[in-house]
Amino acid sequence: MASAFGRADWPAEGRDVTLAFDPGLSRTVRVRLRFARRGELAPGEDHAVLFLEDLRSMQARVRQEKLAAMGRVSVGIAHEIRNPLAAIAQANGLMAEDAVSPAQRQLTRLVSDNVERLKRIVDDVMEVAPGAVVVAARIDLAAAVAAVCADWAAAARLPIGPLRLDLPGEVLWVRFDAEHLRRVLVNLLDNAWRHASGAPGSIAVRVYRAEGRAVLSVASDGPPIPPEVERHLFEPFHSTRSRGTGLGLYICRELCERYGAGIDYRTRPATDPHRNDFSVVMQPADAAPADAPPASDPPAVHRPA
Repeated sequence: MASAFGRADWPAEGRDVTLAFDPGLSRTVRVRLRFARRGELAPGEDHAVLFLEDLRSMQARVRQEKLAAMGRVSVGIAHEIRNPLAAIAQANGLMAEDAVSPAQRQLTRLVSDNVERLKRIVDDVMEVAPGAVVVAARIDLAAAVAAVCADWAAAARLPIGPLRLDLPGEVLWVRFDAEHLRRVLVNLLDNAWRHASGAPGSIAVRVYRAEGRAVLSVASDGPPIPPEVERHLFEPFHSTRSRGTGLGLYICRELCERYGAGIDYRTRPATDPHRNDFSVVMQPADAAPADAPPASDPPAVHRPA
């Protein structure tokens, strides 16, 4: 407010403001300010009412309504794309059998690569199709995270040390689909690895309890995300990579919302080596029944000292 009083050019559409939270977390919000002139107040009034709302939340609700309508159209388009895409893949496979020169083989590989890319986009659109049946299972979050991280590190052939886990010693039950949790976590790990330094411990994965909820945090030591990029992180088809679809974080958010979870990004303080922090907040499930089998030991992982 003090800043607004001191400015004469505060735009009607709002201005980005960075807020600092204890213990040093920060977040950028979009703030719109309007002050009533003295002549607009009723006689005898010497006070005003202050309304505070992050405009991005309101804009997100509007986008969600538009996306819901777009989703229904997109599903129909995705269905229509699948048939000619399969025909292209089959025809290219037949041509690849007769390709003899390096130039011909290069062209068939180019077609094949782009067909696979289109297939992934279609699958991503179908993944978040409206009206999908939600089947939530009770899973041990710490054990599931350890397993996914081990598989991801092995598939990425990472050198020893970049990925560090901080998992609770107790079983932490949550309601989520195991495959969807894998999808969310792998996407966050891929993004973290893409921007991390690659040094030992450059990616920190943590599972903990906070205010009665279960939290999965994936943080990296890459440079903080600029505010102009942060506001579009979870929007579909927004990507900073030339070959990115811009659907990764959007799908993560849609999958989380199916199970009553939330996903968000915050910048940690400058003193923290892992400044980029994506967190998934989940509602805990009831404790496992007495006759439930004991949770298996998670695979060996690198833990901080």
